[in-house]
Amino acid sequence: MRVPRVTVDMMAAVVALARKKNLEPAGRELGLSPSAVHKRIQAANQLFGTRLFTAANDGIQLTAVGAVLYAHAARVIEEILFTEETTIASAEIQARHLLVGHSTYLPPRILALVHHPQLISGSGIKLQHKPGLTLPLVQDVAHGTLHAGLGILPFLHPDLLVYELAQEPVVVCMSSANPLATRAVIRPRDIEREPVIATMREMFPALHQQIEEFFQDFGVELKVVADAFGPPEAVAMAEQRVGLCLLAASNIGAKASVVARPLSPRTLNRRYALFVRQDNRHPALKAFVERVLEKTASGRTSP
Repeated sequence: MRVPRVTVDMMAAVVALARKKNLEPAGRELGLSPSAVHKRIQAANQLFGTRLFTAANDGIQLTAVGAVLYAHAARVIEEILFTEETTIASAEIQARHLLVGHSTYLPPRILALVHHPQLISGSGIKLQHKPGLTLPLVQDVAHGTLHAGLGILPFLHPDLLVYELAQEPVVVCMSSANPLATRAVIRPRDIEREPVIATMREMFPALHQQIEEFFQDFGVELKVVADAFGPPEAVAMAEQRVGLCLLAASNIGAKASVVARPLSPRTLNRRYALFVRQDNRHPALKAFVERVLEKTASGRTSP
């Protein structure tokens, strides 16, 4: 096997400088001084016998040869980081240390359960938690950089086993000044002309599609006037009377200025699940899954 002459240090410097267009921010990204980045670029120039960067009005730019190296180097660096993360995860699980991701928007009772210090007491298993959004966590579990994840359904991935843990009804959240706030329940026809705040539509379109299909069954087209990144932003926008939003009941805090009313019929639910790789059968992971399923099935939030 021929040993490559281009090094990871050279490729990382090329990728950072190409993205930052200046030695100082490139150095900060790599944890190096600007002169150290410059030395690595010079070494790469010498290796390939040509300049990889040139000065331009808006900063340092790649040359044609530099662009070729950058395209390959960016993929190589990403693959090296992936290799590093999956190897670390493999070493951790052998030591009975589980890396568990959880959605920021899980119901409090599920968050309390998986973070409870006594969840797996006496098993010799240690948990390290990573908060995030469901779909990136799904990819991390599928890639093997996390051992398990907890998030919002629906999602599909052929490499994952998915265990549904709980579900809760979707409710209508609105300003207390909205005339609909006086009603005991909200029916689909009630919000036919109401402005609606979509939540997580771009990053999780399946959730929004579920809501749209529910209302379409009643002949109602939602009038979406704004998008919220997540439930807290949607609640804040509802409070400011931008519109009403459709959220899981646990997503709405106790504020006098906003109210939540049940949606009738109560067939629109938010579902939550635990997911792991199908081929990961390590005993420590199996014990963790069984413990979570046991406690969620019993409805208890503490072990």
